[in-house]
Amino acid sequence: MTTTINPGRLTFIAAKNQQPSPPPGLLPRDKFNDMLHGLEPVSLLLVHAPAGYGKTTTLADRLTALEAHTAWYRLEASDNEPGRFAAYLTQALAIALSGGGHGTLETLQNTGYESLEDCLTDLLAELPPQDEPLYLVLDDYHLIDNAAIHAGMRFLLRHLPAHLTVVIISRTLPPVGVAQLRMQGRMLEITARDLAFGADEAQHYFENRLPFEVSRESIERAVRRVEGWISALQLLSASALTSVEFSDFVDQLEHGNQHIFDYFDELVGQGLTEQQRTFLLRTSILDRFNAGMVMRVMNDNDGQALLSSLLAMGLFITPVDNSVLWFRYHPLFSVYLRHLLSCTTQENQHQLHQRAADAWLDLDHAEEAAKHAIAASDASRITRVLTAHGRKFFTEGQFTLLQRCLDSLPQDIIAEDPTLTLLRAWVAQGQYKFDEVENWLSAAETRLQASMNEDTQRAVHGEFSAIRAQVAMNYGDGERALVLAREAIEQEARFLPTSRVAAASVIGEALFVRGELEEALARMQDTEYLARAHQAHQNVLWALCQQSEISVAMGLLQKAYNIQERAFQYAEENRLNHLPILEFLFRIRSQIMWEWHHLENAERCALEGIEILEAQGERWYVQSYTTLAKVAHARGRQSLCADYIAKIQKMLASGDYHLDWVANAHATMLAYWDAVRDHDAIQRWLTIAPPCDPAQASNHFNQCNGRNQARALMSLGQFHEARPLLEALTRSAEALGLKTDLNRNHIALAYLYWQLDDRDQALAQMSTALILASTTGAVGSFLRIGKVLIVILKALINDNRIDGMELQRAERLIQLAQQQRDFSRAIRISLDEAIIQDIIDRPDVPELIRTSPLTRREWQILSLIHAGLSNDQIAEHLKVASTTVKTHIRSLYQKQNISHRSEAIELAKDLLSKIQGE
Repeated sequence: MTTTINPGRLTFIAAKNQQPSPPPGLLPRDKFNDMLHGLEPVSLLLVHAPAGYGKTTTLADRLTALEAHTAWYRLEASDNEPGRFAAYLTQALAIALSGGGHGTLETLQNTGYESLEDCLTDLLAELPPQDEPLYLVLDDYHLIDNAAIHAGMRFLLRHLPAHLTVVIISRTLPPVGVAQLRMQGRMLEITARDLAFGADEAQHYFENRLPFEVSRESIERAVRRVEGWISALQLLSASALTSVEFSDFVDQLEHGNQHIFDYFDELVGQGLTEQQRTFLLRTSILDRFNAGMVMRVMNDNDGQALLSSLLAMGLFITPVDNSVLWFRYHPLFSVYLRHLLSCTTQENQHQLHQRAADAWLDLDHAEEAAKHAIAASDASRITRVLTAHGRKFFTEGQFTLLQRCLDSLPQDIIAEDPTLTLLRAWVAQGQYKFDEVENWLSAAETRLQASMNEDTQRAVHGEFSAIRAQVAMNYGDGERALVLAREAIEQEARFLPTSRVAAASVIGEALFVRGELEEALARMQDTEYLARAHQAHQNVLWALCQQSEISVAMGLLQKAYNIQERAFQYAEENRLNHLPILEFLFRIRSQIMWEWHHLENAERCALEGIEILEAQGERWYVQSYTTLAKVAHARGRQSLCADYIAKIQKMLASGDYHLDWVANAHATMLAYWDAVRDHDAIQRWLTIAPPCDPAQASNHFNQCNGRNQARALMSLGQFHEARPLLEALTRSAEALGLKTDLNRNHIALAYLYWQLDDRDQALAQMSTALILASTTGAVGSFLRIGKVLIVILKALINDNRIDGMELQRAERLIQLAQQQRDFSRAIRISLDEAIIQDIIDRPDVPELIRTSPLTRREWQILSLIHAGLSNDQIAEHLKVASTTVKTHIRSLYQKQNISHRSEAIELAKDLLSKIQGE
């Protein structure tokens, strides 16, 4: 049936055929330039995404930037009348082509057309067969629902001249022959996935709009939560007044936001049937769905038609992959729908989750089945899932899912089943709930004793010993851990095949902690082979991570890096990129990257670790936040570093962590407090610091803990108290071959002796540190001591005490230290004669310095004035009387013709810059 276009007077609203003006502060999106500039001859460029993705503004901005020739038609609901549509379409082309289409406009006005196809035929006949490329943009095409117009567009797209490309901007997939055009290669698509902001774009966007600094971690978390939806990011930028509010806003998105709910209310409140509304509510419980899953959960055989109707509405429903068979809701839309579901009494949510659990089990998707069984609080279904798949969850490291399953089961059910008991105990161990581990094991032993024969009891005892060994290891009782692990490894693993693997791992870990590095490495290699034989992915990755850590302790950082590469490859080959254990891998990679001063890579690894653990909860971010704080410190970003330090302190105060995590975090906190001269915080830390016995520091975390205490004492000027502690740590590290810690200890000793004015010892310690660094590749540990590193290294070079690789490394470290920003209030440097002479010999120093040379003490006082110290503080630092300091200051002022302290500070700034490279 054709639709007649009647003649009539034509009146045009000019704005409908004008390209929209960009909003102020629009972020240029250069990534689309190549796509548009190098556009192959296609009939249709389809830009489709839900509302708020910047479809129109992005296309308008990029086409303008590329100086493209365009014709615009901004549609609205009234344009569903074919005559009106034809008139505005023709007018758009007439404006762009300076007269082309005028004949068609006259006919429309004077005689009309029998059909839209006839009108478009005349229009096509008027278009030049060849011309410069022209983009005909139809904006908001989703407002068109007239079948005659859709048919006309299909006709137009079949007969376009080669120079003309139609650009359709729409919230929905328009019924204009898209499938055929796609198969023929005559269409290019830009979707929500393309339009969504990535982390880099979001960072630029926020930097241009926010008056405060936001961490990259917060930005990436925001982008993940909203999946780059631009409107949500705009709301975030308008709502947050501080970095804390920004972070809180992002966290709250997981539970919903009233402004976003209002937006969705308007969106879904228009034109939804009751059946479509029921569809949205019932399927909101699913993380992903296809037509079959919809029918199972909906209990409705019309699932495919309902799904198709909703997809056509342009709601926030996106394909999971390129097959376009599975779909999911945008996370914010999903939160909204689940909120609506919770507000209705018409739906039995338990039944919905039960049906979903059964459907996923039938598809052999155990993880999804478990989640819905938990949501249904259905103990029988949970037990069914765990019986069939619990061991797999464990070997793959799905501890959070296991915990949720087991928390939903009565204790009696768990105690009667050795496998469930083992799973429950291992989960508790992984959460550092060590007392709970023994409670679960004891309860099961009491319950099972009467029902098991002697042979089974031995098997159970052996597997229980494996986890008891791990708990003993966590308590620091290495001897008991070894005894229990050796018991476990002798028994057959009947209930949890990885029990013997775990026992082997504990033996290696116990040896590592005792400082028996070679034997520990061999044991961990054996553990890896045993885990591979059982396809125990979690254990394989754990063993590789442990091998990497042992290699770091031995000072073999390149070997550690290579082992990590093997672990990443194993994870990729076995598609394990979702496992929480990968955070451990990214964490130790970030630590090596920081030590090698590859700050961008270190930050990237820490951010990857946080993304992996996002579902596990923030308490597990301690190590990643520690790395991010270290990177911020190294970059001189004080406020950002302070934010991370505050988060770390909060986590340490509210949770129990292994000393390895605690010591590493404390080292970063102390470095920050020292940089900002927060001596009160350092003093408070010393009163609650973990105990330290340097003679027993047989591993990297005890070494780090001891070094922390020495650094704290040095920050407070208590160098004589710090020296015996550092020297004892150094002896322990040397005896056990803890080369990386030995390297760090010698760096700390060099700094300590320099502050004590023991020049020879300081240079000897730094020389040894440089020799060790030829193996470790250490950089970050040197730079950690600040600008004084430049002075010590220049003294080494001036004295000709190093050559070869050590000299090259020293020169490289000087260059890096000079580039390093320091966010402390000032830089305090102890100078010696060689460095003073190095300054004086420069041609650009003031002449007064040459004619009226300062004494060494006056140089020291000048540097301390520059550091912001008062006369009394200088006297305390130099251990002299205040009157002596005043005498030196008077002499200094007279020699340099200075009358005010501010002039002395400027002079010091100028002179010290000569050695700092600023």
